[in-house]
Amino acid sequence: MGAAAARRRAARLTLHRVQRGVPHHGGRFPLQNVPMIRPTRALLSLFATALLVAGCSNDSASNAPTAAPVSPDTASDAVTPSAATAPGPAAAPLYRELRDFLVACDNGRHCEAIGVADDARFGLTLRLSRGAGPDGAQRVRLGTYDGRMDPATLQLDGQASAPLRGLPWRSDTDTGALVLDDPAAIAELIARVRNGARLSSGAGNARAEVSLAGLAAALLLIDDHQQRLDTPEAWARPGERSAAAVPRAPSLPRLPPAPAPPPSLTGEEVRTFADRVRERQADALRARDCDAPRDAYDIRRHDDAHPLDADHVLVFVACYSGAYQTASMPFRVARADGAAEALVLPSPPGLDAVVAASGFTLLTNAGYVPATGTLSHLAKGRGLGDCGEAATWRYDGQAFHLASYAALRRCGGAAPGDWPSLWRTAD
Repeated sequence: MGAAAARRRAARLTLHRVQRGVPHHGGRFPLQNVPMIRPTRALLSLFATALLVAGCSNDSASNAPTAAPVSPDTASDAVTPSAATAPGPAAAPLYRELRDFLVACDNGRHCEAIGVADDARFGLTLRLSRGAGPDGAQRVRLGTYDGRMDPATLQLDGQASAPLRGLPWRSDTDTGALVLDDPAAIAELIARVRNGARLSSGAGNARAEVSLAGLAAALLLIDDHQQRLDTPEAWARPGERSAAAVPRAPSLPRLPPAPAPPPSLTGEEVRTFADRVRERQADALRARDCDAPRDAYDIRRHDDAHPLDADHVLVFVACYSGAYQTASMPFRVARADGAAEALVLPSPPGLDAVVAASGFTLLTNAGYVPATGTLSHLAKGRGLGDCGEAATWRYDGQAFHLASYAALRRCGGAAPGDWPSLWRTAD
């Protein structure tokens, strides 16, 4: 199962846990303040983080790209056979909002233009994705949060559009979204909607729409980022520049192997390690304004511990807990004397305005798989799971290395957990 599919499944599985009466946190998802319902307070500022293996240092230089992309204006049209097959220059992740669209590109220069509301309404979501390189795969998805789409009801600016309805749409079996994979059909769609105001589907109470404001700018940014401006297959500004000049996808970082997992901890050992950390790190927990154990609600029920290596244990000390997610502080703890070190995990470079907090010192719905050395974080902006962030790290016996990161800050009815990738590795 792919990372995006896993996030969607996790988001759906938790929907039934959202309690009646819980306020509906809609609109923009401020990653610095993930709202949750607590037993003693109405709302809570909760930092969000993501899915598999984490680090003891905030130095992400080993994973971060270092070479800047070549400017489209200076790229040569003459490409030697070796250059045509060599990996492209390293690329930093990109996340930018342009009116009602956002552009998300990962470190492999795979990009998406996503049109989605940020006012908590359940409108349409329009996604145009493209891989790096001269022949990068293209895809368009048009869908709603929970409904099946019918191309026969598509309208542009309130008017029925036979050309749009006649495109070779197929239905995604997982989400019910309408999908286009043919580059020629995608080019026709773009030509017809790029100067429009709104794209809609359905009628009456079932009508849903998406604003097209910002689409043209988003497509231009993707063309520029992937260095395909003025080539025949460019989305926003096609021309006669050779497509062979478009750089191929850069090589993705490779993670070091995980160590052989030590034996599992017993329930008694889990409780002992967690209680010891709570006692010795009491000042740090208070500084975080973490909930203290109470008779009516013992936050310690969410504490957890896992074997990390022969000398250390990974301990999650629960800080806050709400209707559908729990935030925990992660510690690496020495087996011998119980000395605890708060983890500071590497973040993707260049995304300070997107990541909840550099260092991921507080993880949401944290998990760890000793067999693969994978640490995970999954934070939903609201219980529906249509916005949020997810990250994973791998432990190599010494430190955690960033493995993946995905985020969507706008809460407007996207498919649960279907957040664009911003960092990935070759593993």
